[in-house]
Amino acid sequence: MKIAIYSRKSKLTNKGESTQNQIQLCEEYANKHFKVDEFIIYEDEGFSGGSSDRPQYKKMIRDANKKKFNILMCYRLDRISRSISDFSNTIELLQSNNISFISIREQFDTSTPMGRAMMYIASVFAQLERETIAERIKDNMLRLSRSGRWLGGKTPTGYGSEPIEYYDENMNKKVMYKLKEIPKEISIVKMIFKKYLELKSLNQVEVWSVTNNIKTPNGNYFDVTGVRGILTNMVYVKADENMYKYCRSLNMDIASDKSEFDGIHGLMVYNKTIEKKGRANKLRCHSEWIVAVGKHKGIISSTDFISTQNLIQNNKLKSPKTISSKIGLLSTFLKCNICESKMRTIYGNKRKDGTRSHYYKCKLKEISRGLKCNSKNLPGKEVDKLVLNEIRKLNLDYNKLLKSLLKKKDYIISLNDLYATKSSTLEKEVQKYERMIENLTLKLSETLDSKSSKYIISQIEALDKKINEVKISIEKINKEKKFTLNELKTLESLKDLVRSFNKSIYEFEYEEKVILLSKLVNDIIWDGNNLEIRFSSELNKNS
Repeated sequence: MKIAIYSRKSKLTNKGESTQNQIQLCEEYANKHFKVDEFIIYEDEGFSGGSSDRPQYKKMIRDANKKKFNILMCYRLDRISRSISDFSNTIELLQSNNISFISIREQFDTSTPMGRAMMYIASVFAQLERETIAERIKDNMLRLSRSGRWLGGKTPTGYGSEPIEYYDENMNKKVMYKLKEIPKEISIVKMIFKKYLELKSLNQVEVWSVTNNIKTPNGNYFDVTGVRGILTNMVYVKADENMYKYCRSLNMDIASDKSEFDGIHGLMVYNKTIEKKGRANKLRCHSEWIVAVGKHKGIISSTDFISTQNLIQNNKLKSPKTISSKIGLLSTFLKCNICESKMRTIYGNKRKDGTRSHYYKCKLKEISRGLKCNSKNLPGKEVDKLVLNEIRKLNLDYNKLLKSLLKKKDYIISLNDLYATKSSTLEKEVQKYERMIENLTLKLSETLDSKSSKYIISQIEALDKKINEVKISIEKINKEKKFTLNELKTLESLKDLVRSFNKSIYEFEYEEKVILLSKLVNDIIWDGNNLEIRFSSELNKNS
């Protein structure tokens, strides 16, 4: 019998059970209970159980699929995973390959129904414990935020962080951090506030920063987003009675006493944004913000800060709604080769018939008023026509391109069918679990034994968790299905364009031209004299 042993330790330390100790304990258990022909060892040290992205774990999964061992053994359940979904997937994979799983600490053995049920319940509680710890950490961070200290992360422009030693109520030495001014950066922040109140426009402050060669700590020019981020950050404002009233008016949670608003120190704001991995941070409602007087000094008067906020809000309300333009066909593709900036579409004066000519202009040239880049503008109508002509001249095998599109379409249709099948299978799985819960509930109502009741309740809870996981999987599949349907719609449009390409590209609608360009062109480079069209690699495959 071949037995695989998996060991894991989150940190490379001497504390806790080492991976070698885990392996030794598993070998002793296996030799006592089984006739072992071979041990296959998988050892991950320095990897968290919250993620399945572990080299030896992945190798173990690949070997399980190849049926290289009969039993997978570990010292403790959470060595495999701290995530219910990952753990369940691993167990299902093992079962599908007729591989038993044993955790010697908890005495779980999946060769028995009771072992499988108890192991799943234990994994539920393991994740519950992990989520509880995470919630405690969050609550602790919010509690600490009320002290006005810096809790870590990227410091705002103008500040670094420095440690402060102090003693707690039990006279234990502790360390907290506060913001420390960086004079050169602070002077830039002050100028940005001053210029905004003078120019009353985020775009104009952007132009001012570029023309005056004023850059961020990272060496980039301040753009509109960066300027707005500074102007709306309460870390810079002096906390006085005026600011106290301002925060109260917006229903913010003020952690400091009114007497602490001394007109000297700055403010700290916590719980301001909703942070999600892979997505832009989203502002919470003002009522969820926690405001505390910080340990650092403020640099902007409350009058200037509040005036700035009101001006930003008023300008936002006055801003015209974005209207989708059907001019500037190449604006998403054109780049300036002199400064590597993108090129914008700009418009000439209105003609008598109401039409306007358009041009392509380097963004940096426009912002810096020609000081940082002097590339020539491109006449829009002529350049649009030139690029379409070049595409028209391409030696494309349209039948081959069409065949490729049709092949991709068939693949997307089959993928969509697969998603539909998966979704249907999972729906049936949910119904099965719901029926099992109904049966268990009936048993619960009939039993008087407290031990049996606890076990049945545990089973119900485990099944309920499983239902929620399956529903999440169904939701994910439906999203992927929606994406493939949208892609199919785009392919249909492109297929029709390719079929009619030989007629006349100039007869296409604006949206059709955009779709065609997006599939054929990567980018278009302008060096002030020459235009270079860089075609898609996909195009080369089909030409």
